[in-house]
Amino acid sequence: MIRIACVSIALLASGTAAAQGRMSDYVRGLYEERCLKQEVSACRELIAADFGVPDATRARALAVRGAALLRNDAADDAAADFTGALKIAEAPQNPAMARLDAARGVSGFTAEWRSMVHAGLADAQLRRSDKASARIAVEKAIKLDGGNGYAYSVRARIVGSEQQWPAALADFDRAIQAGMADAAERALTHYRRGVVRGVLKQPTESQIADFTAALAIDPTLAIALERRAGLYQDLGRHEDAVRDYDALTSRAPKYAVGFNSACWTRAAYLKREFEKARAQCDQALALAAEPNTYDSAGLVALQQKRWQDAWTLYDKAVKGDAKMASALYGRGIAAKRLGRTADAEADLAAATRMETQVAADYASYGQTP
Repeated sequence: MIRIACVSIALLASGTAAAQGRMSDYVRGLYEERCLKQEVSACRELIAADFGVPDATRARALAVRGAALLRNDAADDAAADFTGALKIAEAPQNPAMARLDAARGVSGFTAEWRSMVHAGLADAQLRRSDKASARIAVEKAIKLDGGNGYAYSVRARIVGSEQQWPAALADFDRAIQAGMADAAERALTHYRRGVVRGVLKQPTESQIADFTAALAIDPTLAIALERRAGLYQDLGRHEDAVRDYDALTSRAPKYAVGFNSACWTRAAYLKREFEKARAQCDQALALAAEPNTYDSAGLVALQQKRWQDAWTLYDKAVKGDAKMASALYGRGIAAKRLGRTADAEADLAAATRMETQVAADYASYGQTP
């Protein structure tokens, strides 16, 4: 701290070009040190400022900034930075500058480093829907470093986008076995492998294991929570499902489907905590007034014997989707409770014609006409 203050005072006092040059060297050194430790803001400063940055450092600064841009889904800018980094790294290096970099502790452009940059470039190109370029880049990444888990994960996404599911699963397996330094990418790779397992009709428990692994790495990964909850629901593990749906509402408070799913699970399967279910359906409707959510809210009202509310909610669902058998049947039950026999019989008959299973479904919820 004392040294910086003294140097700054001396430079301000001299005002000479030479002194300013020394200051630039000093500041550049600070930025380089921070950038090489993956500090994105320092890398941005190096790239933007005219500090006479050596090529090795500039390439690394571009790669660090590219990775940060990719995390923010700025795929076009990320691709430009990765391309710039590789242009420097794959060009013949000035031997004198290479020796200077080595003296400053800046390592050469190893195959492993270039592999990671190619993988990042492939990821950015895939997000730009340029699969042809992404495939070229990812194959270069794997050729440079066969242990690059990130590259295998990107290639799995490329082949998965072409519905080559067994190949995608094999690459996700390789990615997870090789490992990845970035925790978010590891979590997403487990999540994506779980999705592919589902497409391939692999055992439900294997899918749950992948979603659970993803959440262990990144507890904020809402999509993994939603997928796992749905699988728990299919297995009849409704307590586990509602726990995940409740967590989903906390982690994705603007996602109406999460609130609706939690509401429905309580009303239809657990058949308890109806006030909480009602609040969750109300929140879902406030976020997105969908027929499916009106249907869920209608069931909550039936369970609470709020007959007029139930009829009104189901009526809104039917008006939004006239072919929703569940809403028609629920409206029929509500009409029956309100003494509107003719309306009730018409709705119940129409719903049964649409879906023969609907009466049995409502009986499982504890509701019969």
